[in-house]
Amino acid sequence: MKMKTQRRSALVAIAGTALLAGSLTALGAASSPAAAAGTVNCSGSINGKAGGYLRKRSVSNSTVTGSYRSAGTVTWSPRAWIEVGGAGDETTWKTSYIVPGADGTGRTVTIAGTIGQPVLTETRSAQLYRTNGAAVTGWSPKKVVNGPTTAVYSVTSSGVVQQTALAYSSTGARLGTVTNLPVTLPSTTTVAGVWTNHNGVTYNLLYSINPSTSKLEQIVVRPDRPAEAKKYVVRSLGSGWRYMSVHNCYDADGAVAAKDIVLINPTTGNAVRLRQSSGIGHSTTFSAPVRVGTDGTWKWSGISS
Repeated sequence: MKMKTQRRSALVAIAGTALLAGSLTALGAASSPAAAAGTVNCSGSINGKAGGYLRKRSVSNSTVTGSYRSAGTVTWSPRAWIEVGGAGDETTWKTSYIVPGADGTGRTVTIAGTIGQPVLTETRSAQLYRTNGAAVTGWSPKKVVNGPTTAVYSVTSSGVVQQTALAYSSTGARLGTVTNLPVTLPSTTTVAGVWTNHNGVTYNLLYSINPSTSKLEQIVVRPDRPAEAKKYVVRSLGSGWRYMSVHNCYDADGAVAAKDIVLINPTTGNAVRLRQSSGIGHSTTFSAPVRVGTDGTWKWSGISS
């Protein structure tokens, strides 16, 4: 399977003042960080489960550009979705994930669809293994987030952030060596992650919602130098946000430093997008919040990072 590449959106970035849909508390407006550099578009996908069906939405800026569900219900429940590969063309797509389940079982899950068709054409899951050949069971980290395709991150019950290397073979991705980072997060925190390149070096950016302070925290880590990881507090948030998804951004020349952060309240089913001016710079400058999709339609569980 060919590794999936980031797609640029053709939509214009949306900016302006809006109320946070989860808490109905304004985050406060800021000038658009994309304005000086020309049109910037950010895109990604958000996966989860609702009504027994696996679901996927493609998001460009604050617009839902595609919505899919599995052909039938599934008995297992995801905790997170860690993208590890994919392929596609102008009409079809296929994406593979590592998916930790609520039952502690690690799975490799492949979903596929046709653009514009709401029902997935393929939903396939298989047991995930470690590099020593052992099946991944009893895997119940508080949260799991994705970096690029070289490592995944989890938060233990004591708040320790762990980096687990990924190894690839003809049988697919496997979990490898575990390394503790020199930073901690609240054990009940909500975490999401994205990768970025800076001066030719790959970094993983981890974002978390601190439930005690309602603040957005960020960890910057080089996967090849986990001991150098650092944590920053970058933003105050309103209450009610449980899930996040972080998306890379592009302009006409390629990738830019800005990152889109989608906050989701699964109780109200509302979501909003904030744009951080620089992810690698752990910037405290954000655009005003903008609603993502239709209010009330995000009552999902096990949403991806």
